[in-house]
Formats: sequence, C-alpha cells, structure tokens
Amino acid sequence: MARDIKEMYRRVIEDNFPEQITISFGNQALIYRKRRWKILDESKGEIVEQGLRYGENPHQRAALYELINGNLILGDCKFIEPGRGLVSAITEEDMQQ
Repeated sequence: MARDIKEMYRRVIEDNFPEQITISFGNQALIYRKRRWKILDESKGEIVEQGLRYGENPHQRAALYELINGNLILGDCKFIEPGRGLVSAITEEDMQQ
C-alpha cells in the first residue's frame, strides 16, 4: 500500500485547465497565463512541462496562473501589476526543493 501511495505522487498527470484566462471588471481586464514547470516524468524518463496538482490528493488536478497583462485599479489604488505577483521577498527559486 505504501508503495502505491508513493507511485501516485510520482506520476505526472495531465490537467484540463485553460492556458489563459481573462477576468474583466467593467472596462478593465486582467489576463493570466497558466504556469508550468519542467519536471522529470519518471514513467517516460524525460523532462516535461507540467502544471500543478493538489498536493494532498495527487489524483486531483490544480493550476496556478500568473498575471501577464492588465492592472486592477479601483479609485486611486492599484492592486495588481504584471511581474509583481509575490507579496514576499522570497523568490520562486528559494521555494524549489
């Protein structure tokens, strides 16, 4: 049983989320692109580009999107800008294990 669980976490599964999504607020539009990472697909023995899956349940798919165009402005406040998605000084490279 433990071996089966480990296999579930190692298996690369395809997702069915759109490559790009647009969220509109009146005349403003935020355009997001699905993030992908290069990982080893052990079943194929090759590096593939893959999105996410839900960590605690490896059979469930997930997606992470990054803002690539647009800026949400409400009144005098700018909330989101492309390239400024993290609210921390930690970089993505710091998070990879």
